Amino acid sequence: MNEEAHPGGMHEPVLLGEVVDLLHIRPEGLYVDGTLGLGGHAEAIVSRLSGQGKLLGLDVDPTNLVRAESRLQPFGNRTTTRRANFRGLQGVLRGLGWNAVDGMLFDLGVSSPHLDEAERGFSFQKCGPLDMRMDPQGKKTALSLLREMSEDDLIKVLIEFGEGRFARKLSRAILHDVRQDLIKTTRDLADLCQRIVRKRGKTHGATRVFLALRNLVNDELGALQELLNTAPPLLSVGGRMGIIAFHSLEDRLVKVTFKTLEQEGLMGMAFRRVTKKPVQASQTETDRNPRARSAKLRVLERLR
Repeated sequence: MNEEAHPGGMHEPVLLGEVVDLLHIRPEGLYVDGTLGLGGHAEAIVSRLSGQGKLLGLDVDPTNLVRAESRLQPFGNRTTTRRANFRGLQGVLRGLGWNAVDGMLFDLGVSSPHLDEAERGFSFQKCGPLDMRMDPQGKKTALSLLREMSEDDLIKVLIEFGEGRFARKLSRAILHDVRQDLIKTTRDLADLCQRIVRKRGKTHGATRVFLALRNLVNDELGALQELLNTAPPLLSVGGRMGIIAFHSLEDRLVKVTFKTLEQEGLMGMAFRRVTKKPVQASQTETDRNPRARSAKLRVLERLR
């Protein structure tokens, strides 16, 4: 879902060529883009489908969905979109009468508008409300969750996302300032984190805190685990499932699950890892799109 803005309003999805090659797109096949974003990956997939081929695109963000639908409009009834989280994929497919699909792609993380639009509250580089909801109709924002959390709860979240050394100090300071109504915006939180953690190399002191809160607000790891439990059996024979992860916790979960499926199978089905090691962006792509630097693509295939 991470797409980099370019002049003219176009957006470039990460690892586009690699995704298209590794999915082995069948012109008459059924495909799913479970993280539609701005529609870049979906456009590349559906453009390779014949009149018999279909693509389903999912996204929880209604603004992204409208933008993607506009981008995909030239492909007519070859595309279907739904406002849904990919953890509900099984139910959406059942509603469409699709028993199995020939390919699936899930580009984890946030899209460019989430980071570029200050009012969404995802980026510490822009001052906006401390929100971080991918689904703007979600019940809890980052700030409302912080107001409810205990110090121990926040410590656990920060440790999980790699902020072990400073977790207790950060947790105490963040919750103190939240309760004193001193933290209302992304800038307020970022400045506090920077004072405590300082900058480490090119990494801003607030990076891991923002990542941890974003994952908490959107239950990203929980959704990914549910996806990994339910999606592989939805592949047809020879069908492939690709996942692009941007954080080590996500990538490790995908890696372990794919390896286990290759070794043990699932529900009488056999699988193989198309990519033994993750596929990463070339230097040319990362120079053009710095957000691709941390992207890792893994692909799984259902065997006969």
